[in-house]
Amino acid sequence: MRAFLEVARRQSFSAAARALGLTSSSVSKQVARLEERLGAQLLRRTTRRVSLTEAGNLYAERADRILSDIEEAQRAVADLDGTPRGTLRISAPTVLGSIRVAPAVLACRARYPELRIDLDLTDRIVDLVAERIDVAVRLAAEISPASLVARRLADDLRVLCASPRYLRRHGTPRCLEDLADHDCITLNLEPVARWTLVGPEGERVVPVSGTFRSSDTITLRDAAVAGVGLANLPDYVVQDQLESGALRRVLPEYGASKRASFAVYAAPARAAVRVVVDALARAMGAAEAAKPTARKP
Repeated sequence: MRAFLEVARRQSFSAAARALGLTSSSVSKQVARLEERLGAQLLRRTTRRVSLTEAGNLYAERADRILSDIEEAQRAVADLDGTPRGTLRISAPTVLGSIRVAPAVLACRARYPELRIDLDLTDRIVDLVAERIDVAVRLAAEISPASLVARRLADDLRVLCASPRYLRRHGTPRCLEDLADHDCITLNLEPVARWTLVGPEGERVVPVSGTFRSSDTITLRDAAVAGVGLANLPDYVVQDQLESGALRRVLPEYGASKRASFAVYAAPARAAVRVVVDALARAMGAAEAAKPTARKP
């Protein structure tokens, strides 16, 4: 039933298999057995897409409610003695999730051996209800989700930085206007590159340009270390490089952001959700407090 719902939701056997941690052939066989048992075709399969039949639509609606009831029953039993147990599905942005969320979650898992973690690292905004996500970590200016709880974990602090080699060759910028004369490494998500910086005078949007762009934050960091140019990156991405001297901070007064990281989850929260969110708040808050380079406006 779960395999069928994942295929229906994602319109793809391979995508459903990745979500379930199975092979595509295994998911296909499970759905085929379900259709055989029901005596009805639930999915139309073509080389390009998968779609629901009329019977599939009817079954998906009922099956979704059934699985939700089963999961709710399991959560209720698991919370009887207050011990975190069962499977917890967590979603987080790819880079933040890898560097900050995963270590905190793994430490929590080690403390509570009856807890099973399913961590999905993705940069898309997930639907907690539709995708049965227990906790979603999100980066945003503010979150006011209907019928959900949003707990602030840490500020999103930024670092303008470059390698010592680049600064020796091109000089160190002394003000925001100097950025126009520098090779700036940027994300290629927008047609026009610009950095939104928060400093003593408030928020400034600064047009920048450079010879290297990428959609991957870690690649931008590596380019900065290689001496390609100036970068504007989250502090957790460049912490090790700043401590080792591979990167140096410039214009440190522009180190804040309007955004923060939040843990979003449904109320009332079961024991497993509470302990994981508490662990994230402690770990990410402590990491933020430990950084002397972080400045707020």
